[in-house]
This record gives sequence, structure tokens and C-alpha cells, in this order.
Amino acid sequence: MATYITVADVDTILGAEWALDEKKARAVLQANTYLTSLSLTGVDMDAIPDEIKQAGAELAVVASQGKLYQQQTEGSLAAKTVKAGSVSTSKTFASIDTTKSTALPDGVQFALGLLAPWRVSGYGFNVYR
Repeated sequence: MATYITVADVDTILGAEWALDEKKARAVLQANTYLTSLSLTGVDMDAIPDEIKQAGAELAVVASQGKLYQQQTEGSLAAKTVKAGSVSTSKTFASIDTTKSTALPDGVQFALGLLAPWRVSGYGFNVYR
């Protein structure tokens, strides 16, 4: 795992009151793990850009609230009715669209926006000639 931010970095960016002291180390660990899982490209690990540190700080705040790796449990209700002659049946169910970024907490969406220049599309590839 790469270390993009430290507790001291987050304290500098957001002030020391961003989380309780006992939650800070774990929140920063989760933020670094999340950043590492994004496979950021072109990052100079000796001089990490301010945008990445800011994104890491945002992720750490979300992690300190227990929301970075929280599963989506709410969705919208959908109903389906089928009628054939005089017989009718209906079904109501919950639908969660986890593919959309709107299912993510606002701090994570902000962080992903900051990280856009270093993220690689899953559909792209390099061509070398």
C-alpha cells in the first residue's frame, strides 16, 4: 500500500479537529488504502501533489465517520404489474444502482473529482510503437 497522506498532513489541511484522536490513524489508513486501490498513475511519491493530499484528507474525514467502506442499504422502490385477461399480479421491490457515483458520500465524490488527472479509465490502454 502506498502512503499518500499522514495524520499530520490531514491535520495541516483540515485542522486538528477533523476527527477524534483515537479515530485518526485508522481513518488515514483507510484513506491511503482507498487511494492505493484507485491505481493512480504518474504520481511522484517523493512530492505528492496538493490535490492528492486534499483528496486523501477528504477521504480520511469520510472514513472517520464510518462511511468510506459503508455498504449502500437504501434504494428506491419499484413496482411491476402484469395483467393477462382478468388475472393480475404485481411485485414491489427495492432497487439500488451502485454503478452511479451519486451512491457515494459527497466527500468521496469530491475526492474522486480531485483525483481525475491521475485516474486511468478501465476502458483505455496505452499503445506503444
